[in-house]
Amino acid sequence: MIRRLPALAAVTALVVVALALPSCGGGSGDTSGTLDGVGRIPGNDFVGVATLPPDIAAEVSIPEINGAVLGAVAKGNRLLMIGDSILSSIAKRYGNEACGLLVPQGWSVALEAEAGQFVEFGLDVLDKRWNEGWDAVVIELGTNYAGSQDRYRATLEKILDRIGDKPVVLANTTVFRAPQKKVNAVVDEIFERYPNVSLLDWAAISKSPSVLSGDRIHPTPKGRVVLATAIARAAGIAPTSPGDCMKVYFQDDSRVLPDVMPGKDDTTVPPSSTVVDSTTPVAASTTLGPATTLATQTTIAAPVVTTLPPVTTVAPQTTAAPQTTTAVAPSSSAG
Repeated sequence: MIRRLPALAAVTALVVVALALPSCGGGSGDTSGTLDGVGRIPGNDFVGVATLPPDIAAEVSIPEINGAVLGAVAKGNRLLMIGDSILSSIAKRYGNEACGLLVPQGWSVALEAEAGQFVEFGLDVLDKRWNEGWDAVVIELGTNYAGSQDRYRATLEKILDRIGDKPVVLANTTVFRAPQKKVNAVVDEIFERYPNVSLLDWAAISKSPSVLSGDRIHPTPKGRVVLATAIARAAGIAPTSPGDCMKVYFQDDSRVLPDVMPGKDDTTVPPSSTVVDSTTPVAASTTLGPATTLATQTTIAAPVVTTLPPVTTVAPQTTAAPQTTTAVAPSSSAG
């Protein structure tokens, strides 16, 4: 893409320097991906740090992110994620796949997603949270489409204009019906016009076997692993750490039919509080499966269950903050 040539040229130049100076890291340990006096090589961040488990990798191909990896261009590690049921399915209230991979990579993540939401939901989230100071954004909005390309484009532009020059990963949608081609056409157009936007091709990824459920819209358990891995690779290693799975305010998934969202106990990634130290050179991979292998080669095992004497436990109550709807969307939605 013409608009991305300068950035890619700079990355190529740094990679050439790195190859010419294989011993520049100095000291002990793995120095891949760093240069003395420079830090982490941006080109190294263009290689995804998250990999699929072998049984899924045999069926699924995740293309490289089209544009910059967030960790190569973001100034900090605060990541705001905005989406509909597709993104909601990997939230902490379900399997926690998003935080399960992004937090170990150093990101402090707030995943604000609700099933059945249209593109205007992005403005609601920004109204609530943008003044908190975010360094990067992931957006997946378009599964629910009102039928007007002009409306969808104008709203997406408002969202991106509000975000400004912060790096954004924008995901397109599964083509489960003809109108989604119009949604993806707008996403492609936005990607070409906004230099801070990278494109995550979920439309291509979701064509792989076993990624989507019978409705051809929502990801299966394996599909949620694939989605989280694709996002983690698009995010890369955060420029600072530690990471955190942050408090969220938008958690109402009642707009879709029952049984569309994962079960509350349908966990595919064990919650993790272990993070990557951003001061340590990173050139390894994170694997999502029965255990999560980090760049520091620390393995997170499944939570240990300990039997305790009978006690009385009071479950904490979660109070959702009021939400503001900026536009009235059609009553029916896909996800």
